[in-house]
Amino acid sequence: LYQEALYRAYTTVNRFTALFEQGELEVQMTTFCRLLRNVMASLSVPFHGEPAEGLQVMGVLETRNLDFRHLVMLSLNEGQLPKAEADASFIPYNLRKAFGMTTIEHKNAVYAYYFYRLIQRAQHVTLLYNTSADGLNRGEMSRFMLQYLIEGKQQVHRFALTAEQQIAAQHELAVPGSIAISETLKKRFSGEGRVLSPTAINTYIDCPFKFYLKYVCGLREADNVSPEIENSDFGNIFHATSEIIYKEVLQPRHGLIQRQDIEALLDDDLRVGECVNRAFKQEFFKIPGEQRAEYNGLQLLNREVLKTYTRQLLHRDAERAPFAFLESEKEVKKQLLVTPIEGEPFTLNIGGIIDRIDEKEGIIRIIDYKTGHHQQKTKDLAQLFDPANANRAYHILQTILYALIYAEQKADGKPVVPGLFYVQLASDAAYSPVIAIGKEEITDINPLREEFTERLDHLLSEMFSPTTTFTQTACEEHCTYCPFKTICNREGKKEGGN
Repeated sequence: LYQEALYRAYTTVNRFTALFEQGELEVQMTTFCRLLRNVMASLSVPFHGEPAEGLQVMGVLETRNLDFRHLVMLSLNEGQLPKAEADASFIPYNLRKAFGMTTIEHKNAVYAYYFYRLIQRAQHVTLLYNTSADGLNRGEMSRFMLQYLIEGKQQVHRFALTAEQQIAAQHELAVPGSIAISETLKKRFSGEGRVLSPTAINTYIDCPFKFYLKYVCGLREADNVSPEIENSDFGNIFHATSEIIYKEVLQPRHGLIQRQDIEALLDDDLRVGECVNRAFKQEFFKIPGEQRAEYNGLQLLNREVLKTYTRQLLHRDAERAPFAFLESEKEVKKQLLVTPIEGEPFTLNIGGIIDRIDEKEGIIRIIDYKTGHHQQKTKDLAQLFDPANANRAYHILQTILYALIYAEQKADGKPVVPGLFYVQLASDAAYSPVIAIGKEEITDINPLREEFTERLDHLLSEMFSPTTTFTQTACEEHCTYCPFKTICNREGKKEGGN
């Protein structure tokens, strides 16, 4: 068989050589390589044997007018015998039927004749089919085989053969800490223009091994160019829409956003749609504002959903107006002294970008927009740092951190309240974006400062320690959407709240 395959490849290359020598084929080398691969992939290697003895391997058509004592039929699956697909033709089925031309029913009848004539005089018949579903194969036995089982009068023995598979034991992946790893992390998060974000902190809490792959090894998720709108794109477009509306469309009068201005915008649906279009061009299509965006069907649906979410945000703000819109997409950061376990102290920058900051009656709100539908809650601050908690409220940790930094640097002694605005829940009259610890809403972030800072310092001292071992998470729910789960050989479990 191996020699026959080599011979077929040799003759194919010779044919290409003849075409080149005769000047009938003039292509570049890269095109020729692709062409050669395609042709090679379509080649078939025939079996050669002695018709009078030995095992004969043949197709159904080759068995016509031949009788066998022992017969083995392989791949007797529905879709294989008879073939499921019809021949490609420009003549519609109804015309073929009306004018007596060959149809799929006729072909099925021909193969039914071949099947029953083949087993007619055989003494021992073995019919095999594959029960596993794979692609177009649905794992069903052929209709001929099923009919024979029901109507046949001969004795039938049924067997099920399975290939025994021994599942390899999974070993926990872990990378022991070292001074080199600690120094790599210090260089990554300390220095001018470098910031330790809440995303990195949450990654370490959920899975230290993922943190190691992402921030020490520098592995990244593959960039997929797709016309579909991913969840991250959807969130970015909503953020950009809200920024356009409050920075450019709703110009504050006397420093305040008035209710009548929001209601006037709500009455102008075309204007709201134009804000969404501008955000789409900016965040998704990456084209200038004056250029026309070409939406496909799914993108148009997403645009309408974003318009609905934007209107829900405006309705909520109209109920709260008047208020001062201070800033949006505001970068905040602060220097923090970290003392690693068995390591030298160093300073790093910690912070991120706040989606929105507003003020009403002397109370400043730090708002983080969320386009998901699962509102996160926490019983206490300890749960925010608990890696075993499958439903850990990582969004709350992020927003509290932003609020603490802003209260320390910009609030001038005013109360600062963190909030998570879930746009999908905003239509509910009872919904409040204010974060609650247990059943008590946060009315000022400062009373939480001491406990939160203590827990954060302990976490950072462990994260940057040369003695820390970066282990896989024990909570497999965290693996569900992890881009590195194939490395760990984990599929993850769906979270109950999502």
